Amino acid sequence: MPSSPIAAARSQYLLDLLVQVPDPRKRRGRRHRLAGLLAVAVAAVIAGSKSFAAIGQRAADAGPEALAALGSVQGAAEESTFRRAFALVNADALDRALGAWLRTRAARAGGRLVIAVDGKTVRDARSKAGKAPHLVAALAHGIGAVLVVQDRAYPRRTGLLAV
Repeated sequence: MPSSPIAAARSQYLLDLLVQVPDPRKRRGRRHRLAGLLAVAVAAVIAGSKSFAAIGQRAADAGPEALAALGSVQGAAEESTFRRAFALVNADALDRALGAWLRTRAARAGGRLVIAVDGKTVRDARSKAGKAPHLVAALAHGIGAVLVVQDRAYPRRTGLLAV
């Protein structure tokens, strides 16, 4: 359970955003709400989990109060549940939700959001048309998270790299 009302409000805002991610799973056999699964996974990754097994272990180790605060009212989900949900979820919708949440967590200096922008052209990776991928990333210093990655050669390839 969050230790302060501010932390509780932040987790509620995250849940409000994650509820907007469409659930692609079949209704039959669904035990856990998608927003709860995603929120638990986000919390586990922030705490250092780097695999679905580690996320499942963190969920199993969390108490019922902590899981309920993250929207997981049915208790801890298994590692396989996280794996299947992430295999089916719309990555663009999840990226938008997490990006919106991360932007609220970024540091401000003088009333302005502190974001570093960096770009690189990938060497020796030209396509048949002669285009080389040019990656542009925006990093929020306050939380050390990459907010947006844009591949200029392939604009449809975007995503969130870190949470």
